[in-house]
Amino acid sequence: MLIPLSLTIAFIVIGLLLSLILMWAAWRHRNPQTIAEEGVPEDVRDFGPSATNRWIKGLRAFFILLLLTVVGFHSYWVFKADSNETFTRAKLLDRRNIRLAESGLKGWVLDRTGDLNRALIKYKYEDGFITRDYPLGEAAVHVTGFSDALLGGIEYGYRDWLSKPASTYNWLASPIPVGQDLKLSIDGDLQRFAYEQLKATGKQSAAVVLLLPTNEVLAMASYPSFNPNEANDENRWRTLTDQAEDPLAQHFSPLVNRVTGTLVTGGPTFYYHPGSTFKTFIAAIAIDNNMTNEVFTCRAEGFTPPGAHDSITDFEGEVHGRIDFADAFRVSCNQYFAQLGLKLHEKGLLLKYAQKLGFTTSPVKDIQRDEDLWLAPSANIKNFNYIFAPPVTRMILAPKPTPYEVALQAFGQGEGDLTVISMALIASVAANNGQLIAPTFEAGAQPKLITQFISPKSAAQLRQLMRSVVESGTAAGAFAPLAGRITAGGKTGTADQPISVVDYIDKQGKAHYRGDQWTNSWFIGFAPADNPQIAFAVLVENGGQGAKAAAPIAEKLVEQALRLNTSQGQAAQVPARSNQQGAKPAR
Repeated sequence: MLIPLSLTIAFIVIGLLLSLILMWAAWRHRNPQTIAEEGVPEDVRDFGPSATNRWIKGLRAFFILLLLTVVGFHSYWVFKADSNETFTRAKLLDRRNIRLAESGLKGWVLDRTGDLNRALIKYKYEDGFITRDYPLGEAAVHVTGFSDALLGGIEYGYRDWLSKPASTYNWLASPIPVGQDLKLSIDGDLQRFAYEQLKATGKQSAAVVLLLPTNEVLAMASYPSFNPNEANDENRWRTLTDQAEDPLAQHFSPLVNRVTGTLVTGGPTFYYHPGSTFKTFIAAIAIDNNMTNEVFTCRAEGFTPPGAHDSITDFEGEVHGRIDFADAFRVSCNQYFAQLGLKLHEKGLLLKYAQKLGFTTSPVKDIQRDEDLWLAPSANIKNFNYIFAPPVTRMILAPKPTPYEVALQAFGQGEGDLTVISMALIASVAANNGQLIAPTFEAGAQPKLITQFISPKSAAQLRQLMRSVVESGTAAGAFAPLAGRITAGGKTGTADQPISVVDYIDKQGKAHYRGDQWTNSWFIGFAPADNPQIAFAVLVENGGQGAKAAAPIAEKLVEQALRLNTSQGQAAQVPARSNQQGAKPAR
């Protein structure tokens, strides 16, 4: 790569020198003398030296402009094109780049134990060929990627690290230098378990992410998925990429990482409405500003915001009557949080706290990406963000949203759009004493504080509020198997999401779509309740109520994660499940 780069720089320098020489010559000879021609008529004289000078000046200006244009385009594609996602994707599929990327023996990618037998990616040199092995297969491909020249993931983001020779001796002595190993925060067993839980839902799509208190990623699973070896099947690969690039079909593509809202091949995809899990954000603001004494009335006819024609009701027409802050959160009252959200907005608090978390608060045409979110000190951050940087969370609060729009967003509907990773981070704020800490895949990385979102005292109150949801609120039924053994806090969510689904396929094999509305199931939380060791977010698309689909998965993940005790690398003593029943019905 050094020779092409050197030639490119030389070409640019020479081109600029030629441009300067031409411009200097043009300036020096800007007023050429007109040769007098005695006895030659004026109209004929114009075809002589005067006309020639004009042509030369015009030709010189055209040539200078052409040269500058060529140099400019050449400079852009060499030095700036990596910021262009279309170019980056095309470059990944370039055959020469594929050969170069796969010609070296990279280091292994290990899980958090560092055990070679639990490696997430293995590279071997056998019979003159370099082969890859992905032991977790489809369970981890959205994290690992497959061949940095084809798919992204860790392979693409950490290509420089994995390719750097492990030692000077190895570099000098070996014909195939071995790259450095990379130890991730991922727990291989928990990653596989999380994916199996998503697959067992029987739904078309789901996602989960689990974090340590330092926001190291313990598991990040997305369903549907694909086996990394499918990338070797040209027809299968073409089908996958075609589906991923179709805006209508993309929602069902296995290439979508539903945790980050990005494609494994790079680029953002789509958002989700968070449903009632977003009440955690609203509750945090209210607690931090001593606005928890508000009492509102939940009526059968619903709450109609000022100036609106439509009313806001609760799930299946539930009526809670006069209700206070704690009970409204525990039973997930939409009408209460719609009214509370309006009061917070009137005081400018929604905008203030949304901006603290880096939300986009004004309408924007294109999806922006949060390139300052992740902590990845050993990665090529540009490559890493191309794969993992999620779309920026958005909440439309400016310039002048209607009261109805604000009220809808206050309980997770309307124009408020988030990703699964952003909801997990909101849960981690409660677990981390109000601090928003950057997520990372690197085991043992020094935590990076993004912001102190709420005070530690407010975070403690928020944890108690979320604990009530698990012990006596909407998630009590789902978490009943853990009663008396493991405590947890969390928030259920049930979110309506418009979507395009296949209506029929015509005789030419072309799919035709129709609009539909799914009801997505959410649960976010942490465990144990008093001393959180994990935080998480679970989404089951079209899974119905949060308490019926997402919360049961969260309950299983909590038990498995604490049993593995991945934060300390040894098995924890978790009491066995009892066979006692009597759980409260799920909402």
